[in-house]
Amino acid sequence: EETARKHMRESALEGAEVIRVEAAEKAPRKTGTLAEDIQKEIKKQTKSRVEIHVGPGKKGWYGRLVEEGHAIVRDKKVVGHVSPKPFLRPAFDEKTDEAQDVIAAELRRRLKADA
Repeated sequence: EETARKHMRESALEGAEVIRVEAAEKAPRKTGTLAEDIQKEIKKQTKSRVEIHVGPGKKGWYGRLVEEGHAIVRDKKVVGHVSPKPFLRPAFDEKTDEAQDVIAAELRRRLKADA
């Protein structure tokens, strides 16, 4: 069971890398910090499922604000709005099929190696 969990975890991380790379390429590059800080992280794993989050790390904390847009507040008053500049959702939408193929191929490779 632990071997299967490890194979699932590592295969899922390989698939998440496809999306991480695409998100980093699509991230706005005003300073480059956001694009350089796109990370992948295992959030949850059960016997049959691995949940991996792809997104900005601590240095790129503001990535959600870029992705979704946000209000500009001064002296507790909304004085404007910054429109969204999605990069995570488009990366996910464009690369999901490729990521699934990578996961399946990596899992097959790992299971053959164990046989």
